[in-house]
Amino acid sequence: MDYQLSTINYQLIIIGAGPAGISAAYEAQKLGLNYLVLEKNLIGNTIYNYPVGLTVFSTVNELELLPNTLFPAREKPTREELLSYYTRFVLENNLNIQWEEAVTKVEQIGENHFKITSEKGEYEAATVLFAFGAMQYPRRLGVKGEDLPKVHHLFRETYPWVKKHALVVGGGNSAGEAALFLAEEGAFSTLATFRKDWEETDPKQGCIKHWVKQPLEQQLEKNCLDVFFLGRVIEIRDKDIVLEDENGAIETLPNDVVFVLIGSDADLTMLENLGVETRNTKYGAVPVYNEETFETNVSGVYVAGHFTEARHIAGAIEVPKKIIPKLAAKLEKGKAV
Repeated sequence: MDYQLSTINYQLIIIGAGPAGISAAYEAQKLGLNYLVLEKNLIGNTIYNYPVGLTVFSTVNELELLPNTLFPAREKPTREELLSYYTRFVLENNLNIQWEEAVTKVEQIGENHFKITSEKGEYEAATVLFAFGAMQYPRRLGVKGEDLPKVHHLFRETYPWVKKHALVVGGGNSAGEAALFLAEEGAFSTLATFRKDWEETDPKQGCIKHWVKQPLEQQLEKNCLDVFFLGRVIEIRDKDIVLEDENGAIETLPNDVVFVLIGSDADLTMLENLGVETRNTKYGAVPVYNEETFETNVSGVYVAGHFTEARHIAGAIEVPKKIIPKLAAKLEKGKAV
């Protein structure tokens, strides 16, 4: 198969400059591929959207792009240290990344020939790797009042909510941390969660991890935090929120701000428009891909990070190390530009 088409600008275009995209770019550069990374927002944008000052609880070796290159001040890096690390890695290795350039469309215009349209231009490539995150596409409750200005689907900091009634909806680490930080900094904090999520102890089930759960329980003992065992959220209103508890009783709580932190899903629209097949997993819908190459059913379309089941940072970094050499070998076999 001959990929040598005169109008192809790049052998590989990577969409997304998080850990997966940066890792893929570094591997492509080492192999001498003609590549480009397009990022909608900032380098490491998912990490940028973590709460200000958050300590990242993954171990250093799970976060490093190369061994022994991340040196946090303490045992675990903060959001700021990790964001700085990924940004410096891009700059010091002169990776070909264009950020603040959103991709709006990916079209197949021939066999192993794709046109990528961004807000700033058009590019053509033999292969495309989808590697952007899911944090921009949070899940919603779908209840009345969710579009009020006081409702947020991302938690960044505590200080605007001191001495205010804050309710966090969710059952995972992000929700638990938000409720904890709010309680510790003087908000009237309530975590609205399902009992099974609160009582679950298996980390593989996405429960609140012990290093968050223990301080949450301490705040409960000090009456600085409430836990509401949720049946469902009925309605969000300007000054209060209407909830149904696990037994079906209706309660109305005073409320100034709501954080809906129930997860997020990668946007599969561009992939589906290319004809990529999807399947349902514990993470929701993901593309169907080859477990060895991470190539989808559409030849030349690859996925990494949040588009796969290896979506945590360690997996997002390691997968490109495995698949980019295979991608490069396929391009070489096809005599790519």
